[in-house]
Amino acid sequence: MPGLPKGTMSMRSNDGKLRSDLDLWCVGLILVVTFLLYLGSLPKEFTNWDDGEYITSNPLIRSFSWNNLNQIVTKPYFANYAPLTLISYALDYHVWKLRPWGYHFHNVALHLACIVVLFFLLRKLGLPRSVVLATACLFAIHPVNVESVSWASERKNLLATFFFFLSFYHYVNYSRNQTSRSYLMSLLCFLLSLLSKASTIVAPLTFLVYEYCSSNKRVRDLRLYDKLPFIVFAEILGFLSVHAAGAGSALNSYHKGGPLLSLLASGHLFKQYICLLLWPTKLSALIYPSVFPSFGDTKIWVAFSCFLLVTVIVFAKSRNLFFWVSFFVIFLVPVLNIVPLPIMMANRYVYIAQVGIWVVLSSLALKLVSRLHSFKLAKGLAWGGIGAYLLFLNYQTSQTTKVWRNSYSLWSDTIEKNLYDGVAHYNLGLWFHNQKQSNRSGHEYLISLLINPNYHLALTGIGGYYFEKGQIDLALKKFYAAVNAAPDSDITINNLGKVLAEKGDVRRALYMFFRATYINPNNIGAFNNIVVLYLRVNKIDAALEKAQEMIQRFPESSDGYFRLGMCLEARGDLSGALKAWEESKKRVDLESNLGSQIEAAMLSARQKLSLQTQPTFDHHGS
Repeated sequence: MPGLPKGTMSMRSNDGKLRSDLDLWCVGLILVVTFLLYLGSLPKEFTNWDDGEYITSNPLIRSFSWNNLNQIVTKPYFANYAPLTLISYALDYHVWKLRPWGYHFHNVALHLACIVVLFFLLRKLGLPRSVVLATACLFAIHPVNVESVSWASERKNLLATFFFFLSFYHYVNYSRNQTSRSYLMSLLCFLLSLLSKASTIVAPLTFLVYEYCSSNKRVRDLRLYDKLPFIVFAEILGFLSVHAAGAGSALNSYHKGGPLLSLLASGHLFKQYICLLLWPTKLSALIYPSVFPSFGDTKIWVAFSCFLLVTVIVFAKSRNLFFWVSFFVIFLVPVLNIVPLPIMMANRYVYIAQVGIWVVLSSLALKLVSRLHSFKLAKGLAWGGIGAYLLFLNYQTSQTTKVWRNSYSLWSDTIEKNLYDGVAHYNLGLWFHNQKQSNRSGHEYLISLLINPNYHLALTGIGGYYFEKGQIDLALKKFYAAVNAAPDSDITINNLGKVLAEKGDVRRALYMFFRATYINPNNIGAFNNIVVLYLRVNKIDAALEKAQEMIQRFPESSDGYFRLGMCLEARGDLSGALKAWEESKKRVDLESNLGSQIEAAMLSARQKLSLQTQPTFDHHGS
């Protein structure tokens, strides 16, 4: 270039390489610190909050059989359509079986991968080095992310984010170079993101706003044709997800209002999320609204108006910052209750959206520090404040990871932060029940019912408690109340069937078990109960037919073969029963306490066989 001294270009090139290498070392340090922080969740256990449904009791992840893959891809599961997430659990099961730490490290690895891709994405977008590193660091260590990382069931959030960041990275390449390879890679990664979790359906809008803010084009000059495939994928996966949620009775708005009220309440929600990000001292697994929104609430109108005003001011000042404010808003749109959701807000909802806040905050902090260049003391204090804030976030994350070690620590922490949380009391009671601490579980169920007398799961829990204590009539009363409160709860209906069976009401008990399997075809407990009850009333052929259906429906589960063995034993086919139990034994692994029952059944069958094969002697008197 004219006017530059000889050798200037090579010096700049070397300087750029040194800076790039230094950035990579910084990212490496961030990854190491993040990994060490998440060791706080060890020793890790699965929680009783969805982990049973997604992992420990999920027959679909037991193998990569055609039947399992077909169900994963073609059918919703647990009110969600996230086939890629279920496949990732199947991969984990293949490697780790049901060892919780393996699933935890997989989640941590995905979070670290998100950090790396985010770093390269922000560099690709041309943000200043300090902003890129600060944003990556805040995203990496912030305690609000612990829920997404340390909770095995929230794998879908990590996978969706990872593939979205990749999609955005390739889309930026495409928008600059117009290469079909970058476009197709962006489209593919977007599809994989949607197949992990549908919350990224708003990505096409993000791409559109990016193009508007990164160029001088007017809105009417923006390209729309290349967004169409993204929009089509978003609409298809959005429809499948809404259908899955509707089938699982999960489309319930927490405020019981319509989309317009949700839109009006969004300003208040944005404020709450920003406060949660900036000062995360009261993070909880369950967050409840302090005030339910209404059209007559002045605070809701003020919050919405203020947020609109701030957005307009940012747009007038800087298109770049406007994009990141828009990024924050856009990725919260799917969880604003415009599509009804049973909860107001959650830590996991802000996993992607927070990036927008961190870019804005880092940019403003960088400007502040640069303006203090000639004031060394003030500049030193500013850097000291930034360092103290990062240490504060590290401390909060280290404490929050310990909360997610197991169900006891999780729900005890939730109750400590909100004593009147009926769901937390129920889940803690469930943990005590699984630990064979019956009285403590009953105590927690009763507290839950004091908070919410119509909470169907707590009614089911206390019904089970009375059942264990032999108070059958009282248990039956509670189970009927639970079914009345939640007529489509397969868990409640199945438990009611068990009590009816104990009372000898076989017809009604079978009806309840069959109804539970109709509502949830994956309720293997209800299938078990049908077989057991048929055997109890000596309907061996009917029991055998149901056991064979269990094997067909859940080929990788030990339960079907165990029940088949029971049926064959009842028929007198001890050899066949032993073969069935051998198959059950191969599958039992860590999924249940069935192993000892199988061993006992096999021992009994072998003893009976040995007696049958012993020669008999006729003794005649002399």
